[in-house]
Amino acid sequence: MTRIKTALEIALEKANEINILNPEEKEKIKAEGKIKSLLAKYYKGSLSSIDLWQKLKGNKPFILREAQLILINSLNFNNTQYEYQMRKDAILAIETLKEGQNTSTIESTLNEINLLKKEYRKKKEETENILKKEIKKNPQARLKTAKQGNKLIITQLSVEEALQENVQWKNFIAKHEEKYVKEFREVIERLKKEI
Repeated sequence: MTRIKTALEIALEKANEINILNPEEKEKIKAEGKIKSLLAKYYKGSLSSIDLWQKLKGNKPFILREAQLILINSLNFNNTQYEYQMRKDAILAIETLKEGQNTSTIESTLNEINLLKKEYRKKKEETENILKKEIKKNPQARLKTAKQGNKLIITQLSVEEALQENVQWKNFIAKHEEKYVKEFREVIERLKKEI
């Protein structure tokens, strides 16, 4: 019975046949496959950050940087606190394997991401509470009118439904999210330069 080849093995064979990859590029492709496999186990909880550190110990600097870049690229503004913490722990663990460590700067930048997310949630909640109070005070703000044929239908909305229909809220959310996502991307780009 023959062994089934992975997509990576097939790609490497084809590349070897047409001789377009130099040895360094081949090594990078193999390393990337190894890193993605390790990180998949890490994300599933099969490996801890210490286990990941052990598996990456002794690798070349470009492999360590690639692992960090993959982790950084997996950070997004909607990560849960748990997902964020996992990525942070792994990025910092890998940084300690490097000769020229930049751990404190990287940790500071990662903390900045967390603070940015907290600030985003806090301002959103504050604005939401203010608008909900205004909607509760004004019963007219909870009415929704819709035309159905020749009839005008008026519907009583809950405070939450009225908030979601509120133009001021929609505008706030759009601008608020745009501002914070932009700041988040800037911090991520700075983090990529720091590793």
